[in-house]
Amino acid sequence: MLSSTFPLFSGPSVTLYTRPEGNVPPVAERKGAPSNDVMPGWFRAAGIPLIAGRDFNEQDVMDHPNVIIISKAGAKTVFGDENPIGKTLLITNGSVPVEIVGVVGDVRSVQLNQANNMEFYRPFAQESWPFLKIVVRSPLPPETITRSVKTALRGIDPSLALIWPQPFSEILAEALGQAKLMMVLLGVFAGVALLLATVGIYGAVAYTVEQRTSEIGVRMALGAQTMDVLRLVMGQGMKPVIFGLVAGLAAALGLGKLVAAQLYQTSPYNPILLTTTATVLAMAALLACLFPARRASQLNPVEALRAE
Repeated sequence: MLSSTFPLFSGPSVTLYTRPEGNVPPVAERKGAPSNDVMPGWFRAAGIPLIAGRDFNEQDVMDHPNVIIISKAGAKTVFGDENPIGKTLLITNGSVPVEIVGVVGDVRSVQLNQANNMEFYRPFAQESWPFLKIVVRSPLPPETITRSVKTALRGIDPSLALIWPQPFSEILAEALGQAKLMMVLLGVFAGVALLLATVGIYGAVAYTVEQRTSEIGVRMALGAQTMDVLRLVMGQGMKPVIFGLVAGLAAALGLGKLVAAQLYQTSPYNPILLTTTATVLAMAALLACLFPARRASQLNPVEALRAE
């Protein structure tokens, strides 16, 4: 199937639009939306569902009434709860009237993190776009499809060339490339931060135990049991960790909007994610406190008192 653009591959042109009813705003004040020229059957090939109305057909040509298909979000934005099928929009600088004949699913055609409030699709036969995109939906390998398309083009016109054939998986990978790199770097930094925090907690607790060796010896000489020493050291080591977790969760909730732009269909306030993160940090801190605490609980009271 032929089209002027393809989602995420090349940016669609922007078309001005407005409703013809009421006070029609001047051209300079009208909103713009991405516009695509497509052939009948293109939506099926691209995997975009037809929600209402009809697809383009062989009757939608230059000398017939101008028609248009809009996105689901566009139908909601412009017409609210009204049925948009059969209604008219004025598009382009020339205020060309077009009839809405269909509504299709929303597509993030420019960037994955940018939802479009409106997107247009016009029949290819009613437009004249100099560059074409060929969309092929097939279970065959990309190399096989490319050879078939090149053979078909040579049969139509030997001078036609197929430039830059790409499977959609590559297009999607390129669109996600920067976001994936950012997530990998954040993951590496988070891992290093967790390691440094664990080592720091271990060092701080071990130093505290070393400084309080005589005190622990006195407590054990006076009857403190192993569990008493473990609770003492673990409690003092975990108090600042718990305070830090509470402050970190508060900061995450407060600054969630800053990372929302990097997320897709995921809330920065996901309770499962926040709980899991806090649990991992708490377990790392607990292990960091456990080893010095265990060593302290095994101290010989006599040797501890002599160390003083």
